[in-house]
Amino acid sequence: MNQNQTMSKKDLVAILAAALMSFVGILIETSMNVTFPTLIKQFHITLSVAQWVGTGYLLMVSLVIICSAYIKMRFKEKNIFVTGVIFAVIGDLICALAPNFWILLFGRLVQAGGTGIVLPLLFNIILERAPLSRRGLFMGLGGLIVSMAPALGPTFGGIVVYFLGWRDIFWIVLPFMIVALFLGWFSIDQVTKLSHPKFDWLRLALLTVMLVSLTLGFNTVGTLGWLNFEFLFSLVVFALATWAFIAASQHSDRMLVNIKVFTLPVFTLSLIAYFLIQFTNIGSNFILPNYAQLVDHSTTLISGLILLPGSLLAGMLNPLFGKMLDDLGPKRPITWGNTIFAIALIAFIAFSLHMSPMMIMLMYIVFAIGMSMSFANTMTFALGQVPIQYEADANAIFNTLQQFGGSIGTAIASSFLASGSGATTAARTASGTQHAFIFFFVLICLNFIFYHYAFKLKPKEA
Repeated sequence: MNQNQTMSKKDLVAILAAALMSFVGILIETSMNVTFPTLIKQFHITLSVAQWVGTGYLLMVSLVIICSAYIKMRFKEKNIFVTGVIFAVIGDLICALAPNFWILLFGRLVQAGGTGIVLPLLFNIILERAPLSRRGLFMGLGGLIVSMAPALGPTFGGIVVYFLGWRDIFWIVLPFMIVALFLGWFSIDQVTKLSHPKFDWLRLALLTVMLVSLTLGFNTVGTLGWLNFEFLFSLVVFALATWAFIAASQHSDRMLVNIKVFTLPVFTLSLIAYFLIQFTNIGSNFILPNYAQLVDHSTTLISGLILLPGSLLAGMLNPLFGKMLDDLGPKRPITWGNTIFAIALIAFIAFSLHMSPMMIMLMYIVFAIGMSMSFANTMTFALGQVPIQYEADANAIFNTLQQFGGSIGTAIASSFLASGSGATTAARTASGTQHAFIFFFVLICLNFIFYHYAFKLKPKEA
């Protein structure tokens, strides 16, 4: 931690390098959402298969982030950063040159590994180098990157695909990765001592089984329904892997993540609410651009741009929402945000069978404002209630669940779109969209219960 009140130019460049790489990594998480109709036609695949370029990416990022505490303690930050960028660049080139879908998916997974390495490093660099008087500002900028980049992805992807082609998404971001690599190479120094803890490969394997089985299970719902054997089997595998993970955690002295943080009710309740917000947010960001193309027959340009006003406005209001928490406490801004979020979902339910691009854009503005007001403040509130010895684990868990929430949200959103009723693709998509938003609305209503008990049980004033 920087005890001085100023920062060197080298430290600022280090933060810039990590921020640039993190932004690019998160931007391309969702930039492929608008390309699914194109990929389906070009590679002759179904929507449930095409969505894996998003779901698989988020799933891989989740698994790498959970290892971030160990990686930071074991390796030099410059080496971590360079390794992350190299993975991202190699994956990017594989995607740009992919001759078929499965090579494209492989490239996305390699690329995701790089993002999962660099993203938590951004916040570590800020915490170590930013003075206390300016830490809130830099952490806020980091949070802005995490919250805005996924929403800007469909806009970026839509513009590129409309004027160029989906492969150009990867060629355009490549120079920014190279610039970030050089900035980080010359600016990131080691400021903390390294150690050599033993890594818990068993628990990582069990966690992988947990996340992959759940994702694969939800991915079958669109074609086989909610009560199909494969889905139920995946739930059984998930439950068994979870039990084994908890049992192994109680007896392991190797490093991965400390699950004792889940004994804190405020943390657990806030984490569930945070997961459901991200689940709904990324799921909706998947549905709306595809709705615009498949139902309204809009171009990829229009389908990407419809999310831009809401994303930009919510991003600009983020500092205000954070100040509201500082001035008013967590209860009011989080509850207000969840209420606005729920109202937007009601609007989507009411009009989802017949939504024009302009209607989507206006309703998404309300949606994005409500989401942003509750999302970041939920994490801030929860981490503020966690004892210092659990802070690193709590931060890793929040970041992991943020990515996994997006992965599951994409898988389930795809399942709803594929399982809609109707004689045409447009009718089935509209029907599936309405069912999805009904489901999202129920989840966000559950958040009112989680927030009620979280505020009631908080161990100290926030």
